[in-house]
Amino acid sequence: MTSTIAGTVDGKIVWSDDMSVGCSALDDDHKILIQALNDFIEALENDEGVFVTDGIFMVLLDYTNYHFAREEAIMKACGYAGFEDHVKTHGELKEQLMDARTRYMRNPSPDLEDEIRDFLLSWLQSHILVRDMDYKNKVAASGQDLDMILANV
Repeated sequence: MTSTIAGTVDGKIVWSDDMSVGCSALDDDHKILIQALNDFIEALENDEGVFVTDGIFMVLLDYTNYHFAREEAIMKACGYAGFEDHVKTHGELKEQLMDARTRYMRNPSPDLEDEIRDFLLSWLQSHILVRDMDYKNKVAASGQDLDMILANV
């Protein structure tokens, strides 16, 4: 097994407790996103074709939208000072994901597959390990009932 990027083994992300944001629901979301990304990478490696990889890409896109809504509801309810900036980052990431999918559907070349794989790995790791860690302490200290907040999303 090789590890080239922090949190990766053989080019796939491996969940660790260092990735926890202190909210089990959001941690579970992150685990699902990681699995979808790893499934996408595996489908590329196995040459499963554009219809299989696009189906997985759509799952990744849909679940990203779902997760971002949940994360934003928690950040807002907990009074996270970086809320507006984080929401802006979410919007930019969603645009980048849609652009990557559109380019991939138009020309699923090996070079583009590598570019998208690298982008997705970098995005998911940096977003969880850097951006999401910014709100971790605020959420933990808020005393909010996170399950109640998420029940309304």
